[in-house]
Amino acid sequence: MIAGHLVRRGMPVRFVQAPADARRLRTDPGNWWRHLRRARFQTVAPGISVTERSTVQPGLRNGFAERVDAGLLGSFLRRSGWDPALTVFMLPWEWRAARTLGGRVVFDCTDDWARLLPQARGLPDQLRRIADEADEVVVVNQLLADLFPGRTPVVVPNGTDEALLTAPQTAQRLARHAVYVGSISERFDVDLVRAVLAALPDWTLTVHGQLVFALRAHAARERFLALPQETGGRFRYEGLLSRERLPDVLDGAAVALIPDVASIALGQSSMKTYDYCARGVPIVATAGHLEHSSDTPPHTYVVAGADEMAAAMQAAADEPVSWAKERTSWAAERTWDRRTDAWLDATLGDRPVHATGVPTATNP
Repeated sequence: MIAGHLVRRGMPVRFVQAPADARRLRTDPGNWWRHLRRARFQTVAPGISVTERSTVQPGLRNGFAERVDAGLLGSFLRRSGWDPALTVFMLPWEWRAARTLGGRVVFDCTDDWARLLPQARGLPDQLRRIADEADEVVVVNQLLADLFPGRTPVVVPNGTDEALLTAPQTAQRLARHAVYVGSISERFDVDLVRAVLAALPDWTLTVHGQLVFALRAHAARERFLALPQETGGRFRYEGLLSRERLPDVLDGAAVALIPDVASIALGQSSMKTYDYCARGVPIVATAGHLEHSSDTPPHTYVVAGADEMAAAMQAAADEPVSWAKERTSWAAERTWDRRTDAWLDATLGDRPVHATGVPTATNP
């Protein structure tokens, strides 16, 4: 979303995808070799181009893999003529490659990586190196600032887009119908959802989003896909949802859920939170990024366990009409246009004096 706003401001954006490791050689060796030495950018939208990248082992595996991957990334960028005014890293185990680059180099942290990927090795040293070397560190949640010792990162949470706020309402809200819109991974609490639907036999839940379960989380993926049968069809998974259809899907729901596993979700700033509020839908969420967030929406139901979630869903269905308007007003102050201003101020070196919904940060 920020990339789209950058392009509209005359700033083209190039993305290098997270790398495919040598396991790709078994399924697509030609593609792996083509993206090992240099970038092959393809335009995916006006002003936005993307390239794949290959590596030997994932850099998060151990210190040796990190050094090899960073070396490959550095040479990959040099051979590709990489020389922008601003380079943004998002994976801490790739940071070593930043030392080989010119221009301004920033780290943008959107996850507590130790929580999300407990198998990752060397994260404390990587984050300490980023804190020492980055021209700036940007985080989506104040909780993530503590990951970077000696630095005071700029906090720029997620947001929503103007089109979602202004789209006409054409769908009727369905009683006792809940939705979830967002990526689905092992963070999605399958056991909780199953228990909630068992406690509310007259409710339905429709889930929209991409399955992004890690390879090691095959069992969690299968448990998610078993939910429709286990709930007699009251749980439905409908795959990816276009932004154009999002207003109707949210308008048709009595509540919108964020059923995260709290221990994994801590430190998040979920885009779905802002999208839900843009349409005024009541939010029922487990503890995690909303419980400790520095940017919590009004009238959010933060719950622990299936009983509390079921009770909150029933209460939300009968809440005052004015609460929906308060959520929409809150989201209107947190559009991607405003977030892009704050993000640019931070990444280009002029920290924000004030941005609605973004805590003011001071130089370290």
